[in-house]
Amino acid sequence: MAEDPAVLFFDDFEAGWGRWDWPRRDTDYLTLENDAAQAHAGSRYLRSSVSEADLAADDDTYISSSTGKTFDEQSDVMYVRFYARRVGVSPKPGHWVRFAAKSDSWNSSGLANTVPPGDGGFWFDLDITRDDAGNEDFMFYAYWHQMRSGRCNDGSTTPGCAGDQGTNYFYGNVFHPADQAPIERDRWVCIEVMAKANTVGDSDGELALWVDDDPVEHYRKGSPMGSWLRAKFYAPGTCSWSSCPDPSPFEGFNFRSSEQVRFGQCFLDAYNELASFRRDLERLRNLGMNPSTTQTILYDDVVVAKERIGCRVE
Repeated sequence: MAEDPAVLFFDDFEAGWGRWDWPRRDTDYLTLENDAAQAHAGSRYLRSSVSEADLAADDDTYISSSTGKTFDEQSDVMYVRFYARRVGVSPKPGHWVRFAAKSDSWNSSGLANTVPPGDGGFWFDLDITRDDAGNEDFMFYAYWHQMRSGRCNDGSTTPGCAGDQGTNYFYGNVFHPADQAPIERDRWVCIEVMAKANTVGDSDGELALWVDDDPVEHYRKGSPMGSWLRAKFYAPGTCSWSSCPDPSPFEGFNFRSSEQVRFGQCFLDAYNELASFRRDLERLRNLGMNPSTTQTILYDDVVVAKERIGCRVE
């Protein structure tokens, strides 16, 4: 696989920490485990564990249990296939796996509520969300230079607009595909994301998601149908607000204004914050569940490539 020209990065964790830029060894929250009965394939896998006690003991009350890799080669299109396993019932990460496109001098870290420059970079997270019954599924959470604000119903920052919140804020645009099958806990799930940077001056950028090789959604120019309200693109039938407009075809992504901005980084990042973690624990208890106060996520068989990868043939 390392010699395949389409592969930008891969790690099955069998050789230790050597393929990641950071960390380079086990941390308080990330450990390489050696257990063939638990691994997806081979004998090694990555374990992320963050507890309520860990968060309470942290001075900043948040923890980013994260690996990171900057690829040797950047690309205009990127497919990322990895396996993940949610262990038991526990709070979900506030944010999860991140993918970034960047110029040489730009970094996506620490830029919440910031519109990135079109010639600097853009990024998106694949996050875990939960419904009122406790079922979990996936959504995209994206930042780019033409992202929408949560200030106005139409996503603008125009004072006096319909629904004016009085303050400009940009906390990511949300894309939550409808009709997903719930994520199964205590099972390895094959997840694949595709991202395509736009042609400069056009809105032909794309995002797509597959779970266990089944297509979940493909956001591109002209598809799917949906409705923008503030900073969220709603699938038909999922927006219950009176201000939600009629569905129309998605306009596509104008992610960048420079060809120097290309995909170059990925992070397995379980980000958690104490107050949100505790609220999630309480919601799960109110649903009659008995959640663990430790959130554990396992990872294995990560591949980043310029072509579709698909799940392993077992």
